[in-house]
Amino acid sequence: MRNFIFLALLLLFVMPTNSQIYKWVDGKGKTQYSDQPPLSGISKNEKILDIHSSPKPANEDESITKDLMEKEREFKERRAAREETRNKQLAEAEMRKENCFRVQSNLDLLKNSERLSVPDGNGGVIDVDDQLRQSYMDEALKNIATYCQ
Repeated sequence: MRNFIFLALLLLFVMPTNSQIYKWVDGKGKTQYSDQPPLSGISKNEKILDIHSSPKPANEDESITKDLMEKEREFKERRAAREETRNKQLAEAEMRKENCFRVQSNLDLLKNSERLSVPDGNGGVIDVDDQLRQSYMDEALKNIATYCQ
């Protein structure tokens, strides 16, 4: 029942109105406007005004279309630039997160392992003494400050 009442009210408000505006000059020479036609014999000059929007010239439609197409192209360019910037920021954030995890893991390894060996760069392995371990830990702390903010 509620739906029926709502639909009836909606149809009442949506019904198209077909109104006209009349223009005429009365006996005193005054121009009159009304939504009802003048009484017979009162008007000298009666016109029914067309209150509907007049069609726009073709060249105006073309210029509007061109403006809209230009605005749409600019909008798409701005949106693509924002999306590209956002993707770069997300990639950088992911890389920072990965580097932070890696550096923290290295620091934990340096702190918690009793005996540590690292490659010497010539295909061999060297044992890490306390002085070298401390320098690696200082470097790891610097990297943590850089990547883990």
